[in-house]
Amino acid sequence: MKITSNLILIIISLLFFQMQGKAQSVECGTDYIHKNRMQTDSAYRKQILTLESQVESSTQNHANNKTASTLYTIPVVVNVIHLGEPIGKGSNISDIQIQQAIAGLNARFRNANGLGVDVELEFCLASKDPSGNSTNGINRVNGSSVSNYTAYGVTPKGNTCSGAVETTIKDLSRWPVSDYYNIWVVSKICNGSFVGYASYPVGGLYDGLVIVSTSMTSTSGTLPHEVGHGFFLYHTFNGDGGNVSCPVDTNCLINGDHVCDTPPHKQGDCGTTNPCSSAGVWDNSRYNYMAYCPLVNRFTQGQKDRIRATVMAAPRASLLNSIVCGTLRINEISSHNLFSIFPNPAQSLINVKADVKLLGSSYVVYDNTGKAILKGIITSEHTIIELGNLSGGIYLFSLGGNLKQKFNVIKE
Repeated sequence: MKITSNLILIIISLLFFQMQGKAQSVECGTDYIHKNRMQTDSAYRKQILTLESQVESSTQNHANNKTASTLYTIPVVVNVIHLGEPIGKGSNISDIQIQQAIAGLNARFRNANGLGVDVELEFCLASKDPSGNSTNGINRVNGSSVSNYTAYGVTPKGNTCSGAVETTIKDLSRWPVSDYYNIWVVSKICNGSFVGYASYPVGGLYDGLVIVSTSMTSTSGTLPHEVGHGFFLYHTFNGDGGNVSCPVDTNCLINGDHVCDTPPHKQGDCGTTNPCSSAGVWDNSRYNYMAYCPLVNRFTQGQKDRIRATVMAAPRASLLNSIVCGTLRINEISSHNLFSIFPNPAQSLINVKADVKLLGSSYVVYDNTGKAILKGIITSEHTIIELGNLSGGIYLFSLGGNLKQKFNVIKE
């Protein structure tokens, strides 16, 4: 599966320079939904602010500690909610179109055109469904019987348009968000008002992104844009008051789009100069996948740092432990046969249940930078390891030098 993914990526990268003339769609519903929930949902607001604090701290630490990165893989399920058409017609888009869309998404996140940075994040269509059966990562459901769906499409939460209720549509096909990133392909959103929207990373049963079938293509900028939101990127013009004023930029980590190498600007500012600021690289904003300008072609280092900090925190961190893409490596299979770690996610301690043949083996816990932070010896078949003040994120437990498992730490 990896070889196929890389081959597709190479093909897409060769074609990618021809894609730069494609304009970024501006009908993104994410801001509308996010602002509404921030004002009306106190639990949502608390989760966003907590995650912002974690991401800010992580990105600051990264700036002071440049280390080698790791390629992370995110498993995806594409839920096609069609209107009863044959596969390949209308809203029931073909497998090939979906596979090409994911390849195009990867080309952008891996910087295939060389104009931005490699985020070192890839997305793979799941090869196992929640029951453990083989799948191509695409699930199709006829949604035409849902009230108002055929006429108006889906209505995002908090919107008053006449489409089908969002949760009703998503309930037709949704896979566990702890193991899959859900993408819902729909006929329309609010009768054509939006082409896509995404949930910011706060988890929940309906976490994921929604995109109209006509935008689920390899050349559309909508999919990478909405996935960017799904991994906690704001619009580059965030804070412009609806294209009214230049965003505040007193502290670039907490103002505007919370990224320091994307100069603040208004939504409509896409010309050769930035009316809001002469500082920074203007092309990083006006050509950014998170802008509304045409000719978008890049993510920046600051956005990469923010995405990767988000991946290491709950709820996205659980996706890194998912085994629904491809086949486990031999040492991973043997690891799970010889020892287990629980609870996972953990908070203050982990239990290591080990085969008797591993007694006396040394263990090392590594953080996401590869730094060894805990060491010890397995002294019994059930060893309790205190985690102390480890921050939230993904850690690697290495036992005997060649047996490895990942575990999450989540802080309240």
